[in-house]
Amino acid sequence: MPSFPIAMSLTAVLMSGSGNPAAVAFNGPGGPIPDNDEIGMLTPVVIDQSFPIESIAVRINGLQHNYSSDLTIELRHVGVSDPVILLTNLRFGEDADFDGDYTFADSGDDLWVVAQDFSGTQDLPPGTYQASGEGGEFISLDSAYLGEDAQGSWILRIYDNDWLVAGGFDSWDLVLGGVPACPGNLPGDANADGVVDLADLNLVLSNFGTDCEH
Repeated sequence: MPSFPIAMSLTAVLMSGSGNPAAVAFNGPGGPIPDNDEIGMLTPVVIDQSFPIESIAVRINGLQHNYSSDLTIELRHVGVSDPVILLTNLRFGEDADFDGDYTFADSGDDLWVVAQDFSGTQDLPPGTYQASGEGGEFISLDSAYLGEDAQGSWILRIYDNDWLVAGGFDSWDLVLGGVPACPGNLPGDANADGVVDLADLNLVLSNFGTDCEH
């Protein structure tokens, strides 16, 4: 069995609003994708926070692999739910290559449609694509994970089901919507809107010197 690299935890708040849930990226390491290996490359992310998932995306950074049809990409929430396929047997990408950053999310384009225009040694355009199963059928990641508790171990598995060509990737991000922007009380947030700004300062100044009423 392969040894797992050390996972990294929460790295960046991508979107947040005044006390509203945010989309947050949890970063995991990359590595080589073994050639013609049914286990493949498995790399984990461990999430300590407990919150219901509202949206989900998977970003694979620096993915490089010729013959994109060789790859199956799968996401697992270990011990919580069944594995979900992000991509498998991209028939129209038989000769096209992965080279860049690729995100899988419900808001993305249909990779099976895009891949029809690329062949030979051409690179599939980096970008955001929908998850798709055998034959290109749409798989909704948001529906698969909506309301699930994010806490626990997540594993990205990428395996190559053919011989001759190997590849790899730099890192990956599990981007989850629903985590509270501020998990606890924020010091200085006088109006409790999740942001420390001039509104808090004005509130303090307007009440400066005011005594508590008994």
